[in-house]
Amino acid sequence: MGQTPFKKVKKPERLLSYWAAQWPLCLLITITGFLYNFGMLVSPYFEGRIVDSIEAQQPFNDVLILLAIFIGSILAVLLARIAKRYTVRRFANNTSVTMRLILENNLLHKKSQDGNDSTGTTLSKMISDVDATVEGMRKLTTEIFDTVIMFIFYIAYLFLFDVTMTLYVLIPVFVAVLVAFIMRKAIFSASSQARKANGKLTSATYDLFDNAITYRIYGRDQDHLKEYDGLLGEYEKKNVKASALTDMMIPLANIIALVGLVPLFILGPSKVASSAPLSAPIPGIMNANWTLGAFTSYLTTFVLMASKASKTAKLFGSIEKGLASWKRIKPLIKPYAPYETPVTVAKDDELVIKDFSLTIDGKTLISHLNLTAKRGQIIGITGPIASGKSAFTKVFSKALPYEGSVSLFGKELSDYSPSELAGTTITMPHKNELFTDTIEHNISLGGSEPVAPYLERVSFTEDLATMPLKEQTLVGNEGIKLSGGQQERLCLARTLYERKPLLILDDPFASVDPKTEAEIVTHLREDCGDSLVLLVSHRLSSFAGLDQVIVLDPEKGPEVGSHESLLKSSPLYHSLYLLQQSGGSSHE
Repeated sequence: MGQTPFKKVKKPERLLSYWAAQWPLCLLITITGFLYNFGMLVSPYFEGRIVDSIEAQQPFNDVLILLAIFIGSILAVLLARIAKRYTVRRFANNTSVTMRLILENNLLHKKSQDGNDSTGTTLSKMISDVDATVEGMRKLTTEIFDTVIMFIFYIAYLFLFDVTMTLYVLIPVFVAVLVAFIMRKAIFSASSQARKANGKLTSATYDLFDNAITYRIYGRDQDHLKEYDGLLGEYEKKNVKASALTDMMIPLANIIALVGLVPLFILGPSKVASSAPLSAPIPGIMNANWTLGAFTSYLTTFVLMASKASKTAKLFGSIEKGLASWKRIKPLIKPYAPYETPVTVAKDDELVIKDFSLTIDGKTLISHLNLTAKRGQIIGITGPIASGKSAFTKVFSKALPYEGSVSLFGKELSDYSPSELAGTTITMPHKNELFTDTIEHNISLGGSEPVAPYLERVSFTEDLATMPLKEQTLVGNEGIKLSGGQQERLCLARTLYERKPLLILDDPFASVDPKTEAEIVTHLREDCGDSLVLLVSHRLSSFAGLDQVIVLDPEKGPEVGSHESLLKSSPLYHSLYLLQQSGGSSHE
């Protein structure tokens, strides 16, 4: 019952599927819901019985027994309510987790994503839309019993007393429900505007946090603060309007519903005074005629029903908001696609590239590249800005199409399945990605193998000695507590921790000094003898010890050879190397 059913939802694009996937829980909700709502008639019924007992001057012990039965019945009703609320909340929590997991799964499987929204807006939409959808589902699940079924029980109970008077008192109640239904659009519109303002404010908050130093350096901090204050003011106004409409609707509907007290107090007392017969009393349970107790029971039931009618405004608002949120996330909801177990391709040890070409948006970056390399080698890749270095590495994750042939360990790269790519290749991207966690968890990602050997291989031992908590040191938000070089080396250590037959390192030494770079390259040579390493770098100081070097020359085309041969045959490589050796600026 408690297992999150994200793999059991067969058609996640249909809301009913989430109820169907949790049918045992929904069955418990139905049972406890009926028990609770039927039990809600206990209070008005026993209040009337007690009033009649006192008025009839029955023995004190009889009244005490009746009171004890009343209290026991109330406790049973409360237990049913606790059980219902627990099961409904369990359903909502399971549904929320399920939707998030399915949504995350589909976004990760999505090959291309809409990049128009900023980080703040995207996060706000994703999180709040799922929450709003689930809240609407929770409200609907709850109110099917607490409003619809309860209304049926209340109305049926009132009809037992007097059909005509009940029809009169119900008119304002239904008007209150109708007003709440009509007002739902205005309430939703105001809430939607407040939500959009919140999205803008969230985006601006991220922007101020991420770029505060840059704005201050260039004297733009005060201007951005003024813009932020404007967004804050807009959010406050729209949020106040939305809250006012939402909060006003409940007491307004309550006042309208309570107008039903007018015909009740006009017709009810005369029926008590004349001991008029009830319309359909239940023999042995209800008195046959109107009494003060019967009037008390009728009045209590009506007030409870009127109060419940006023809550329908909130119900309609939650459902409206939930449906609108569902429409936004529905295009991203697809059946859960589990990730397959990684499979390592090892038909042979070679990477063979023949007549390789790479074109992006009509521009050819690389043409007629030929290369043969094998596991145990380190291949350097360099070239000017926008020469296709990073694009070339993306080919190995099948993020970009190519022409020609790329045979990776005996199988054409284009024929690799996602599970084969996951088991055969691993990439250290150009941009460092660190979590707000410890050094250990940033490397192991929850793995059980010690991280110390990998920190040693990236020459992090001396840095670690200065940190009192060692591997348990928190790196801060996105590694902000570490230097750029330290961040790069931790990302490299993570890549080595998950080493695969093909290691792709995209500019791992951009912020590392030459001495440390040389040490790391030596470790790579010693410890990665069973892997082929593609090392992208604009710094050529350590390329002398590599097996081969690919120079991506946009004008002449790619050149392949050893460091020594390229110094003689490639003017571009020769000029770049001399420029760096003389201490000049790098080309990137």
